[in-house]
Amino acid sequence: MYTCTCLPGWTGQNCEIDIDECASTPCMYGNDCIQDRINSYICVCSKRYEGVQCERDCRPGPADVMFLVDTSLSQSEAFNRTVDYMTRLVNQITIGPDDFQIALVSYTFDPKLVFNFTTHLSNSSLVDDLGLIKSERGPTMTSKALLYASQEILNPVNGARLSSNISHYVILLTNGLSTDRSQAISTAQRLSTTDPRFKIFVVGVGEEIAHEELAQLPTDHSLSFSADNDDLLKAMLNDAADYGCTDCNSSSVTDVIILYDTSKNTSPLLGNSLHSLKFIERLADSFDMTHSDIRLAMQTFSNDSQVKFDFHNIPSHDMKAKIYSTTIENTSGNLTTAFSNVKTLFSSTTRGSRQGARKICYFFTNGKWSSSENSAFKQKVNELHDVGISVNVMVSIKDGDSNSEIESALRNAKELSFDPYRVYLIEDDDSSIVVNAAAREAGYVECTDDIFTSKH
Repeated sequence: MYTCTCLPGWTGQNCEIDIDECASTPCMYGNDCIQDRINSYICVCSKRYEGVQCERDCRPGPADVMFLVDTSLSQSEAFNRTVDYMTRLVNQITIGPDDFQIALVSYTFDPKLVFNFTTHLSNSSLVDDLGLIKSERGPTMTSKALLYASQEILNPVNGARLSSNISHYVILLTNGLSTDRSQAISTAQRLSTTDPRFKIFVVGVGEEIAHEELAQLPTDHSLSFSADNDDLLKAMLNDAADYGCTDCNSSSVTDVIILYDTSKNTSPLLGNSLHSLKFIERLADSFDMTHSDIRLAMQTFSNDSQVKFDFHNIPSHDMKAKIYSTTIENTSGNLTTAFSNVKTLFSSTTRGSRQGARKICYFFTNGKWSSSENSAFKQKVNELHDVGISVNVMVSIKDGDSNSEIESALRNAKELSFDPYRVYLIEDDDSSIVVNAAAREAGYVECTDDIFTSKH
């Protein structure tokens, strides 16, 4: 009588049987198992899964998403943009009990649940009901709305799913002009630090945008977004996917142009005001180009344009010296030509521009041109947008500017901008909050187009 002590991968009285390691179904979510050699196996993961045992489901979600919509009268003119934004986002995710669920809350003085997470189980029925919200007369009490959302997004009565694999997101859509601004910011920051079960994202929508408030409402300052792109959606999909998945990735491959008006009538330097140049210095510092893939160029213009420095890296002290050497010229400005030259500079690889990089132009001006020129300027901005170039209009005001002058400058800026979110008011005492808000979109998330491809 004898007993065989079998080597790993073998069994039987005489160790004559090759163990089928795939018999125990080690590959998760129905993925195929191949026994490629003795005592081992390989899982062949389908497109949506990753890991040794296909244990990571890289399809984003499941997640509960609550839209929190400012419906006060100050938002009435921008209301269609709010609905359009929500519709575009919903149409790019999968709605259902095992995927994304959407709830909708509107607010002015008091928040109101329009529909909960289980009301809609398909994209089409949900989109139809997004138009149910209407503008209302009343103050914008954002603090109360955030507290309400923090309770209802985790309430099972509303269909909220509380298992550990479910992400929860509040998407606040507002213009940043809260009646209770200080309290709203305090509430948002307290929720961000005390309740990690959900994240607050913010979308700036309105005819007037207050960036200083918007940047302080989300869980993190990087989670404040424009409504004219899909940056929020991609950031949310990246957050909602399993750790280690690679369908979405953070990027800072961005080419930035500072377009600076040096003409005799519309330059921010008029009145010996230097705070716009200080803002540019701080903006450049916030890009942290030593540790990111951001490249910065600067172009000035009056009647013609001059490239002060291009996208090729130069030492920081040299760059700042060139920024502060900017002076006013004794000629009128030609903004349409300047925008054309911006497009040329962005496409010039010899100047260090990169194909595939995000393109952002920060246009610094005092905004005091004739409103009769707005139509032509708007056309150029739209042309830049159509080829993937975003233009942010940085309106610099100085001590002594009257309210009517400031309002006129902002009106001009809004009329030429692609979206009011892209208008920034630059004041002498601007905090780092506005600088960081302006710099935010230089960092972003990129996702593959097939991110919601079937799991099997």
